[in-house]
Amino acid sequence: MRLWYSLCCLLFLSLPGLAVEVVVHSSVSETQLTTAQLRAIFSMRQTRWADGQAIQVLVLPSETTQHNLFTRNYLKMFPYQLDAIWHRQRFSGIGGTPVQYATVQELQAALERTPGAIGYLPQGLRSAELKVVTLYEK
Repeated sequence: MRLWYSLCCLLFLSLPGLAVEVVVHSSVSETQLTTAQLRAIFSMRQTRWADGQAIQVLVLPSETTQHNLFTRNYLKMFPYQLDAIWHRQRFSGIGGTPVQYATVQELQAALERTPGAIGYLPQGLRSAELKVVTLYEK
């Protein structure tokens, strides 16, 4: 039974389109971030890149597989936790919320045309206008 479960997990994880990567617009100089920095950016607490350029956070709806994979694998939290942060900030007037796109194609197009943008895409969908961000731990 354990072998069957392991095989199913491996098959699920190896399906195309299930891995996501963090990407930024080519105008962004950063290509490495810590998990803490990524959390600060996606929780809308960090609003500027190191060079002073405004950060534009772009995401998919919380119900999507890509959003779920991103929040769990990169931010180390559940999608509902990130939603709670955004709702609390919006209703308290402290901060904004990210711009949400309905499809991966819309998100990709917006990332490509928005200077300072950060988001996530299924692995392998990036273009010349986008750079992949790698995570490192201090």
